[in-house]
Amino acid sequence: MKFIPGCALKIYFRSANSLLQQANRYKEESDLVNAYRFYMRYATLALEKLPNHPDYKKVEHKNAKSELFKNTKVVLNEMSELKPILNDHFRKISEAALAEAAAQKRMNSQVNQVSPPKPSTPTQKTEWNLAEQLKGLPFHHQTSSGAVVIEEPPPITQVQYPGISMRNQSDGYIYSVREVPSITSMPPPAIPPKIKFEPPQLPPKPYEYNHILHTQYDKEIEPSPDFAAYTEGGEGLRKVCLPNNINEMFTGIASGNTSKNLETCGILFGTLTRNVFYVTTLIIPKQTATSDTCTMTNEEELIEYQELHGLMMLGWIHTHPSQTCFMSSMDLHTHSSYQVISPEAIAIVCSPKHNPNFGIFRLTNPPGLQTVLQCTERGFHPHDSDSLIEKEISFQGHVEMKQMNLEVVDLR
Repeated sequence: MKFIPGCALKIYFRSANSLLQQANRYKEESDLVNAYRFYMRYATLALEKLPNHPDYKKVEHKNAKSELFKNTKVVLNEMSELKPILNDHFRKISEAALAEAAAQKRMNSQVNQVSPPKPSTPTQKTEWNLAEQLKGLPFHHQTSSGAVVIEEPPPITQVQYPGISMRNQSDGYIYSVREVPSITSMPPPAIPPKIKFEPPQLPPKPYEYNHILHTQYDKEIEPSPDFAAYTEGGEGLRKVCLPNNINEMFTGIASGNTSKNLETCGILFGTLTRNVFYVTTLIIPKQTATSDTCTMTNEEELIEYQELHGLMMLGWIHTHPSQTCFMSSMDLHTHSSYQVISPEAIAIVCSPKHNPNFGIFRLTNPPGLQTVLQCTERGFHPHDSDSLIEKEISFQGHVEMKQMNLEVVDLR
């Protein structure tokens, strides 16, 4: 991992904490595959990546590093307990697949055995004798040498075909007329009954493992929902659900500042459930503002509230009291720190005096996130915003608006 210039070490510490939160949440839901994956990402970041950051040895990060070491020990223990469970889980899946394939093969074999045999073509032909076939019929006789001579019948000017009632009366017996059923109208043969297959019992486990843990996670490990969208680089994005009235709520909260031509900002927090993020809490932090900027103060109070309530940071929201709905160059830099922590993080802009008055944004990845993090300019400066950001005003992609409750916490 190559650290991007301008990205503070504290952002990476927060990213590690976010990974740990998500891993613990997946474990609570028995999504052990994702739990192990996020524990692994945390351990890799803590043990291999962060020590290479140029600011890692600075004294001001001593407490953060101590917390990182403590959590890393817990994470490694979790991974050692989950690994045999997952190995056993995937072994069972593999054995079940093999058993199912073998059962299908046996079933196909038995079906072929009970199917009616196809009619075979006779291998021996009956000798055919013309004299025997013509014997008894008029207009022919057999010579002394055995040759058959067929005489031409007398010419007939009009052929009279007998009706059904007159046929087959040469032997004096009256035959009843019977309709021969069509072969195509005959019903098909009955389908052979399905053979109930009982899969064989699994062989004994080849190794010992913690019985208590396996009893706890004995139920099937259910897969999480698929990703809702993907980044430009192919990274999966989990769905983020937003309250459908968040624009009206935040615009109302910010109305006092908007009337004074001052920006207002808030931080979006939520929870992770079944691989879907839900924005449940909007925190209004202490802040200073101008007509086109908004700066959060007393950040420690915000982080303390987040940790106390077990919330995950999912993005931010702010107003443009007099400008249109867009992401300024400073907004892009602000959002890059959120998206480093979580690729699903979103930025919402409310512009009450313009149309459209509401927009949801994210940095493209790549090139947007990397370009903004590498940019060392400060203040307002030009960016090729068309290639750096993706606007989801239509609420497609990984963002969905739903009717849900939103708790507002005002720390000002």
